[in-house]
Amino acid sequence: MDLFEGNQHRDADRQPIREKNYFFFSRDELPRIDLSRYPSAKTYYGKLYLSVTALQDMFIGCGEIEKRNNQLFDAFTYVKKSPEEEERTFTIPGSSVKGCVLTNLLLLMDLDFKNPSFSQFLSSQKVLDEIYFSDFPIVTSGDSSPKTIPARFDPKRWPWNDAVKLYHKEDRIYTRLLQHELDSKPKENILSLRKGCRFSGFINFKLLNEYQLTLLLLAIGCLSAHQFNFKIGGAKNRGMGLIRVEIDYDESFYSESLRDIAANKVLAFKNLEEAFVPIISRLKQEFPVLGTLIKKMQEEYGQ
Repeated sequence: MDLFEGNQHRDADRQPIREKNYFFFSRDELPRIDLSRYPSAKTYYGKLYLSVTALQDMFIGCGEIEKRNNQLFDAFTYVKKSPEEEERTFTIPGSSVKGCVLTNLLLLMDLDFKNPSFSQFLSSQKVLDEIYFSDFPIVTSGDSSPKTIPARFDPKRWPWNDAVKLYHKEDRIYTRLLQHELDSKPKENILSLRKGCRFSGFINFKLLNEYQLTLLLLAIGCLSAHQFNFKIGGAKNRGMGLIRVEIDYDESFYSESLRDIAANKVLAFKNLEEAFVPIISRLKQEFPVLGTLIKKMQEEYGQ
């Protein structure tokens, strides 16, 4: 189940690339946590301020084409203060972050969208109603850089059972080809941002209980002692898009009511993390494959 569709250019006169830079988690490898088993009367409101660091070059297309050195390139997404402004701010759309979180949640929760605990909490059909993802503008300097990569294609075969598709950290196939072999393959021209750039944004959440917050943090890859990196955007199967997400604890907060938030009576989010420790321990005990899944993510992407 791939929630990120890259722009895939095909050339009818050339033999298609056989895509191999991906892997699957099968249904048997997933914990399929059912949150309805863990009712909780206490719910929270809050805001998580997040920092996103690119651990590889990154590309998130906006659908525009730019001309550089007499060649056409797919542009990196950006925002302007007004249509008349020339200056652009490169940005990770909130929808891209949301898509990554949803993919990671599919690794953790029951894959059946008809399951009440799933549809009521974090369903793509409800557009993650309980959580709002802001855009993440860049906070470091630098321009996008022209990059030519081998064209991207869908896998030839999919597993027969339910599975979630992810991409290997590095390009294991096309980096091994000789230059004349690469020259014979169809290409894509993209404008990417370099490794090391950083972005900043936030997530608002409402009426989430401690179990839901635990899975949310785990899906973002920033739950203490269980961190892992993951990929975002396009060209993930070309050794791009790896990111690390970190919580800014100095700014993040929570409360048990909107009234307290309106009165500025909020608590540091760090204080709430103590409640997540026994929850993740219980989930790992009741779903033994959860620990194995986290370890595999850490081994593939780092932590």
